Amino acid sequence: MNLQKRQFMQNTLNKTVFIKSDKIGEGELGLMLTKGFLTAMSQQENLPEQIILVNSAILLATANENDEVLAILKDLEKKGVEIYSCGTCLDFYVKRDDLKVGKAGNANDIINALLNTNTVSL
Repeated sequence: MNLQKRQFMQNTLNKTVFIKSDKIGEGELGLMLTKGFLTAMSQQENLPEQIILVNSAILLATANENDEVLAILKDLEKKGVEIYSCGTCLDFYVKRDDLKVGKAGNANDIINALLNTNTVSL
């Protein structure tokens, strides 16, 4: 692990953010709120240890390369936040090959994260 990533990881908290939709709410406003939430998170000094994306939230990690939310997730990953997308969800949406940030997780990964960290759910 390189020194820069190790320094960022020292600022991660024992928290997992569990996101279950690509929108916080409905429609265009929901997309704006998701972008705003993740942007604000990325600007914090202390970051969560992990972000878990399930259901339609996996669409955030499989978006087009020019998508702003995808860029925010990549920035969070560079800062040491582990990002997991539900493997079953990736398969359901036929998006496994489109994963651009983080890695596919399975039920055991997700349960382990949820039971061993403080979890914030969206």
